[in-house]
Amino acid sequence: MGKIRFHFGGESWLRLLVVLLAVGLLVLMEPLGRLGLRSPSVQGRQADGYEDELAKGRELLRRHKFEEALKSFKRANEMRGKKSAECFIEMAQAYHGLEAYKNAAESCDRVLELAPNDPKLRAQAFNLKGIALQTMAGSKDQKHLQEAEAAFRQGLMLNAGVVILQYNLGMALLQQGRDAEGIAELQKYLQVAPGAPNVDQARQLIENPRRAREAYAPDFSITTADGEFLSLEDLRGKVVLLDFWGTWCPPCVESVGSMRELHKKYAKDPSFVMIAISVNDEEDTWRAFTTKNQMVWPQYLDREHKIQRAFGIRAFPTYIIIDHEGIVKFRSSGASFMRTANLEDAIRKQVKLVAKAAPGE
Repeated sequence: MGKIRFHFGGESWLRLLVVLLAVGLLVLMEPLGRLGLRSPSVQGRQADGYEDELAKGRELLRRHKFEEALKSFKRANEMRGKKSAECFIEMAQAYHGLEAYKNAAESCDRVLELAPNDPKLRAQAFNLKGIALQTMAGSKDQKHLQEAEAAFRQGLMLNAGVVILQYNLGMALLQQGRDAEGIAELQKYLQVAPGAPNVDQARQLIENPRRAREAYAPDFSITTADGEFLSLEDLRGKVVLLDFWGTWCPPCVESVGSMRELHKKYAKDPSFVMIAISVNDEEDTWRAFTTKNQMVWPQYLDREHKIQRAFGIRAFPTYIIIDHEGIVKFRSSGASFMRTANLEDAIRKQVKLVAKAAPGE
């Protein structure tokens, strides 16, 4: 299974990968105002609050407060008669964070209209537009995937040093089933960006292009409350249920009884592992609660939110089932009888598949 690439359940996990990859890299770049955008004067920009509003939006964007960031960028854009290319590129990033991909693509088109002589900014706009189209396409809409491919190619033609375009082009080609072409682009990416953060993902895609079309789970490792180290690599061949919860969450607390029954049902099945991942809990409260409620399956306190971020968890409880190949097969949020029933059905299905795949079966 090796190092596994970020993926949502079904097509949506791919969305998290491409969004986080592009938005994160752009957020870390130096402010676009220092990349060639023109303005009347620095003094004039500061006097009307434009720079302050833009800086405020960027800080909110960095903190993933996307809706608030969008409002700041819109206010700054108003100060420039709604014709600020740098505001529109930032708005595109905020829209990505809000999963408003159509709006993101439209914002990128405005950048392309307003910055005809800024190759760096245009390349970033083509990149974000391509990602928006790619995300809307999932892995089935060939028209949107082809449009995304075209956007990435246009960005690369500008030779503006936005090397992530090469990676995203390779991904778009793999998603279309054009593996030889996609691998070639990813190999180029490894040559031009050997120290980039996602070179491991590029190598994994080259080794197994199917990763671009399947919902592979992100690699993770934890040390449970009982001192047991577990990683996705260690769990190869097993069906894994991740339960994201918190003692502060009433629906999570209500579901503990159902989860206890579920664990009891599969406790003797070696092909199934259930892991509870607590988020935003105080350690003493968490330990006391799990002990009192006899939660004897593996428990982990996600102190730094690394597992929560990896899986893009925004609601609690959230249940994720990963199959024996490391692919996310089920994802559901909230507690209800129907969700519990669907969860059990999904587990039963995956456990049966493991049994069929076992040697000698």
